[in-house]
Parts: sequence; structure tokens; C-alpha cells
Amino acid sequence: MVPEALAKQNSLGPLLLSLATAVTKSGVMPEPVLRAAMQVLAQRLTVPPNGPTAELLKAAIAKSGVYLEAGLAKGAPPAGDMKAAVAQLKGSLGAWLGGNPAPVQAAQQAAPPLRGMPPRAEPIEPPPLPPLPQEAGRALHSQADAALSRLKLLQFASLPDADPIRGQVPEQRMELPFLIGSQLVMAQFQVFRDGARSKPGERKRGWTMRFAMNFSATGEIGAEIGLLGRSVNVALWAAEPETAEKLNAALPELAPALARLGLDAGSVRVRNLPPEAEKPASGQFVDSVS
Repeated sequence: MVPEALAKQNSLGPLLLSLATAVTKSGVMPEPVLRAAMQVLAQRLTVPPNGPTAELLKAAIAKSGVYLEAGLAKGAPPAGDMKAAVAQLKGSLGAWLGGNPAPVQAAQQAAPPLRGMPPRAEPIEPPPLPPLPQEAGRALHSQADAALSRLKLLQFASLPDADPIRGQVPEQRMELPFLIGSQLVMAQFQVFRDGARSKPGERKRGWTMRFAMNFSATGEIGAEIGLLGRSVNVALWAAEPETAEKLNAALPELAPALARLGLDAGSVRVRNLPPEAEKPASGQFVDSVS
């Protein structure tokens, strides 16, 4: 399953951009496909001017598609789940096109979400839709299939390690579609518990969250946030030097903002380079897809 998903996977971004264009064109899609397309587009998160709230992020993570099967197993699937919506869209497109059509090669493929790798966010290039409805349907079917493959990889990367001796830290991976103004921004998230290799007897374990986003005006930016009790460490980064300088200039405002939330700011800094993947521990064999 994993090798096939690696070959086909792509970000949800191209599919969402294509659907946003297709639903505005009369006669491109039949009614069942149009309804399924609107359900997928409804999963985008409109970010208010003052930024997303904790409740908005919590709801977005719950319906990101990563937890669909877990919800189904408990008899309570999350409402408006992204994976369910994309699967419904793919099925509706297949019914319209008479089965599984020949795949359409994507012009750009996002890096796959692999366990242990820091999240990265590539710019989203709007894929042109073919003018003929059936050809447009084929393109949308391939994009939906690629998005489902990526969701499967996100779920696979979030599974606990079957061999705890290897010492890999359990993590959660997800991709969230934000609408910021009129721009679609795909946020790549990674969350894991610290202390997998803590010394015996140590009880304090914190959490680390990493994310990356790519804006047309700033390029790729991201952060690593470590939380232990009320103490928080923040490392911001930007791929573009000019953006890193602007983040550094605004850094003095961050500690007071964290204090207003009841948090004690520890290390707060800005890097001008994206994070690198951690090297495996000595004697540890690491398979990039396991």
C-alpha cells in the first residue's frame, strides 16, 4: 500500500483549487459530482482577520481525515470529514466517467509526509483544467486519488511504531486547508510527545508541535513550539531571508503575547533556514516509510 501511495500522493491543494474553478463553470460537472465537490470545498477553514482560534484548530484537526477510521470504529465518525468527502467525490467522478479513468499526470508533486521528517510546505500551482467536461473530470479524479493517497500516508505516519525498541517517537501528521483572504494555504502539521528517550524515573514530558505554510507574499515559513507545563519555547523559521528579518524584528512582541495567554516564554528565536531531519540514534535502523 505504501509504495503505491508514495507514487500517487499529492497535496489536497491542487484538488481544492481545481474544484473552486470547476464549480463556477456551468455544465462542467453533473449534479451528483457538483454536490460532492461542494462538500470537499466546505472543508476549507476560513481564517478570521485576527487569526484562527483554538476551537477552530481543534475542529479542523478532528475532521482532517486522519481520524476517519478511528471514528467509524467507535461508531461516531466526525461530521464533515475530509477523507470521507474526497472519497465520495472520487466515487461520484468514477460513476460519471464509467469506472476508473486513465490517470492524469500531475505537473507538480508535493513531498510525501514521512514519519520523523519535519513538515515542509511547497507553493501550490493552480493546475489548468481541460476545457472538455470529460477531460476535466479525468483530471479531478486523478487529483482526488492523489489526495486520498496522501491522507493514507498521513495516517500511516501517525501510527505507533510496532517495534518500540527502535525508539521512534509516536506522532500525529495532518494537512489543513486554510482560506486566508482569497488565498488557499495548506498548513502541514506534526505533533508529538517529548520524552520517548527520557531517563528512567523522569515523569515530566512535554509536547512539540511543528508546522509549515507557504504564502505567496512571504514564501515558506514555519515554527517549532515546545510546551512543558506553562513553559513554552518557540523557534520560528523562514526560507526567504527578507521574511526571516521581518520575523526577527517582530520577535520582541511574542513573549508579552505568550504571557497574556498565561504562558512563560523560554527560548524565543528565529532561524533563516528550514529545519533539517534529525539523525537516527546510534545503532537505530530507520526505514523512511516505516
